[in-house]
Amino acid sequence: MRGDNMSDETNIGMVPRIFSGRREITSSVEKIDSSNIVKVLQNAFVKHLINRDEIEYLYKYYKGIQPILFRSKEVRPEICNRVVENRANEIVTFRVGYTVGKPVQYISSVSDERVSEKVARLNDMMRVSGKATEDKMLVEWQMICGTGYKITLPKEDKKSKIPFDHFATDPRQTFCIYRNDIGHKRLAGVYYTVDENENLTFTVYTDELVFKILGWQPGQILSVQKNKIGMIPIVEYPLNMARIGAFETVLPLTDALNNLESNRMDSVEQFVQSLLIAINCEFEDDVTANRIREAGMVALKSIGENKAELKVISESLDQQQTQTLKQAILDAIYEIAGIPSQSNGRTSDSSNNGAVILKNGWQGAETRAQDYEQMFRKPEQLTLELVSIICRALSNFTFNAEEVEPKFTRRNYEDLLSKSQTLVTMLGQEKIHPQCAYEASGLFVDTQEAYNMGMDWYRSNKPTEPVQPIAPVEENETGVDEE
Repeated sequence: MRGDNMSDETNIGMVPRIFSGRREITSSVEKIDSSNIVKVLQNAFVKHLINRDEIEYLYKYYKGIQPILFRSKEVRPEICNRVVENRANEIVTFRVGYTVGKPVQYISSVSDERVSEKVARLNDMMRVSGKATEDKMLVEWQMICGTGYKITLPKEDKKSKIPFDHFATDPRQTFCIYRNDIGHKRLAGVYYTVDENENLTFTVYTDELVFKILGWQPGQILSVQKNKIGMIPIVEYPLNMARIGAFETVLPLTDALNNLESNRMDSVEQFVQSLLIAINCEFEDDVTANRIREAGMVALKSIGENKAELKVISESLDQQQTQTLKQAILDAIYEIAGIPSQSNGRTSDSSNNGAVILKNGWQGAETRAQDYEQMFRKPEQLTLELVSIICRALSNFTFNAEEVEPKFTRRNYEDLLSKSQTLVTMLGQEKIHPQCAYEASGLFVDTQEAYNMGMDWYRSNKPTEPVQPIAPVEENETGVDEE
């Protein structure tokens, strides 16, 4: 059993494999306490080890340690190129950058200026605490292995203005245990470390207790403390329902691409180092094939009436057909993984942003990003609840997590002209509320904040209507009103 810092990079297990996502770790107990924690942990850890083995393989694959590096050949084994086209890294890098290239912001879900002010302060606190960096690490793990984990804890430095810390933890050392009934309620969150003697120490969080356990066969309870937060601080962020990574579904194609490129290089090298065939030739005793190659020429002697002849086997792959096959594999990889095709986007045209997003694979990338947003919201709401509890206990800043929601800022400033025209047109209609116009335009990240700022500016800068002079009262000749 090895921890994160002890993970080797050998060829152990690096043979082509096909996965179908990580397993959800469940238990049938209603509540975890001191009487059953060791047994529950043992059963859960066995399932986690299977997930860990697959995560380790996918993480190595992402870093470029792929099965082609351990390729061997039976025919001419001296020419055995091992070429890695690391498309897995390309897929993960693109998906991470496209999804959280700009930090995830929080916006108000209610029409209340006081809530908007609190959300603005919450965003500042998240920025100072480095949330954007942790989110990037979290999403990177999600894209690699299909799931990620974030832990939120009270800050140890009591003098800090930010009362909480959050970390994206390694999924090879973190897992959650769920109840195997309707709702799949979280029973516990587990994080473990490995020391220099390969001893495992588990920290198990439940809503009420925090356990420290040494080992798992058998496990020894070192301490039991009250959970001061009152909530499990470890939150799992699955990428999708099956917990399948971004490049996991194209592993056979990326392996085939590596094999194709390796054979292609073999073909080139074998062409340069072509085999020399001697037909009806008689050589002197000190003439060998190596000496012929070094000299570059040879004097031939015919045997009898048969003509002496030297030939070179110089067959090579058809590079044009090979490139066509490679491009077909690449197109399939890009389409399945949901990233734009590089080959189709090299030529420029006069299409506007709205048209470009619908072609060359960008629509597929956007669709997957939108699907990911929906999976991100529920666990992020749990993290917001944790932050709310910690802030309420350790600072004078309080907010209601139900009034806050995450907002991705991806592609917010594309097609500005169309969005602006939509906003102006809707604001000009008397029967459309201005806030509805702000929301429908899609022009602003935080619609509520933009609407509040706009209304404040409008009220303070609205021109006052000139006062109309009062017309003098007409009198008759006698100076008395006609009435």
